[in-house]
Amino acid sequence: MKAWTWLKTGRRLWWVALGMLLLLCLLAASQSAGGGGGASTEEKRIAEVLSAMEGAGRVEVALFYESEAVGAFGGSGKSRPTGAVVVAQGAGDLRVRLELIRAVRTLLGLPENAVDVFVMEGKP
Repeated sequence: MKAWTWLKTGRRLWWVALGMLLLLCLLAASQSAGGGGGASTEEKRIAEVLSAMEGAGRVEVALFYESEAVGAFGGSGKSRPTGAVVVAQGAGDLRVRLELIRAVRTLLGLPENAVDVFVMEGKP
């Protein structure tokens, strides 16, 4: 009962509501940030598959995701990739480049114009 009378006062209720709103905003921001500390598990897995292709050499992959708001009452919190950038040692060969694009399209279900492949800079 004491808690209810404490919350009933107008000013305290306003501060509690403001605190809860800020907490929800921080939670949503931390979920959308996704860490950003390096390649995701999915990117690493795709790079591993692509580097096993003949002529590809070393491969790195960056995926881009559609932004999806995760509400309190819905949404899975998982976004699907909308684009990919592949950097590969063997991408200078047209055949390898086309095979890399085809593989990424197959793995992620992306249209051809959503996948870009570039030649990896050589290390001296």
